[in-house]
Amino acid sequence: MKNISLFLALKYFRSRGSGFVSFHSGMAILGIAIGLMVLILVTSVMNGFQRELKDRILETIPHASILGNIEYEEFSFIEKELYKNSEVIGTAPYIETQGLISSGSFLKGVYLYGIDPEYEETVSSISNHIIDGSLSSLKDDENYFIAIGDILALQMGVEVGDYLNILVPDTGLGIAGIFPRTKKFKISAIFSVGSPEIDQNFGYIGIQNASKLLRMGNYVHGVRLKYKDLFQSSIEVREDLARLREGLDKPLTAITWERTYGTLFEAIQNERFLVAFMLFMLVILSAYNLMSMLVMTVNEKKSQIAILMTMGATSSVIRNVFLFFGSIVGIVGIIIGSIVGLVIALNFGDIINFIEMTFNVKFLKVYFIDYFPVDIRPEWVGSISFITFIFCALFTIYPSKIASNIDPVEVLKYE
Repeated sequence: MKNISLFLALKYFRSRGSGFVSFHSGMAILGIAIGLMVLILVTSVMNGFQRELKDRILETIPHASILGNIEYEEFSFIEKELYKNSEVIGTAPYIETQGLISSGSFLKGVYLYGIDPEYEETVSSISNHIIDGSLSSLKDDENYFIAIGDILALQMGVEVGDYLNILVPDTGLGIAGIFPRTKKFKISAIFSVGSPEIDQNFGYIGIQNASKLLRMGNYVHGVRLKYKDLFQSSIEVREDLARLREGLDKPLTAITWERTYGTLFEAIQNERFLVAFMLFMLVILSAYNLMSMLVMTVNEKKSQIAILMTMGATSSVIRNVFLFFGSIVGIVGIIIGSIVGLVIALNFGDIINFIEMTFNVKFLKVYFIDYFPVDIRPEWVGSISFITFIFCALFTIYPSKIASNIDPVEVLKYE
C-alpha cells in the first residue's frame, strides 16, 4: 500500500504536460530552494567573518597582557612563573607607544610596538604574514629597523630598504614642555595581515631600540601572553596575575583581547545568530507555502481521492500520498537550494569583485577586513538542510489529515 501511495505522490508531483514538475510543485520547490540558498550563503559569510577575526586579527595580537613597572631582567622569572600554568603557550616582553612616522611629505600616526622577535613568535602570528624582508632583523640592536604593514608602506610610498622618521613624545620634561623625539628607522620587513586596521596602523621595532627611543632604561611596559584557549584568557590571566603579584610584590594589572576586539567579536556572534534567525523565517515561510500548495492540491483532487476510497484505499493510504508528496517537494527543494547555495558561496568572492569592478563600488571600506570571507561548514549546511526538511515534513501533516478525512459519499454525491 505504501508503493501505491508513493506512485500517486510522484504522479501528482510530475507535470501533466512536457515539464518535469507541475506548476504548483515547482513554485513550492523554488521557495524552499531560495530560502535554503540564501541561508547557506549568508551563514557561510558570517562564519567567514568570525574565522577571519579569530585567525587573522586575534592571532596577531596577544590573548592577554600583564602591565606594570617591570624590569627586563625580571622577565625570565615572570616567564618561568607563567609557564607553571599549562594553559600558557607563549610569553613575550613588549614596549608600546604611539608616534608619528614621516617620509618626504607624508605623515601618519601609528601604534609602535617594541618586541623581541624570538619571543614575539610565541604570542603572535605576525611573522607568518611577512611578505617582504624578515621580522628577525629587529633583533639587531645596533641598527634601527622597523616592520610596517603593506597598506602603510603604500600610503607612505616606501618599501624595504627605505627610511622612515619616527617621532615620539620625549619622556623628559624641559623648560618649554614636552618636545617630540625623532629617530630615523630603516624598513626591514613589510607584513600583510589582511586587516586594514593593523596593516595601516601598526609598526614593530626592536625592544632595545624602543627602550632607547623612549628613554625607558631597563624597563618594559609589560608581558604579552598566549593561551591554548583564546576564550578562557580572561579567566586564566587573573590567576597568573595573582601569582606574579605575590612573587614580584608589585602592583601589576592585566588586560585581555576582549578590551580591544571583544565587542566586535560579540557583535559578529550576535549578528550571525540574528541574521540566521531572520532568514530561517524565510525557510518557514517556504514550508508554509508548501502546505498551501498541498491544501490546494487536496481540494483539486477531491473527486479522485473519493474514487480511490470507494475502490478500497484506506485513510492511511491517502494520508501517505500527501506525506510523500510534500516530502518529495521538500527534498528536491533542499537539494537544489543546497547545490546552488554552495556554488554561489564558493564563488562569492569573485562575484563581489565583479560587481565592485563593474559598478565601481567598494562594499567594505571601513570594516576590519576589506573583502567577503566565506567559511562553508559541512555541519552547518547539514543542520540547515535537516531542519528545513523537518519543517517541510511537519507542514505536510495538516493537508494530509484533510485528505484522509474526506467523505467520498459527500464528494461524489453531485458528480
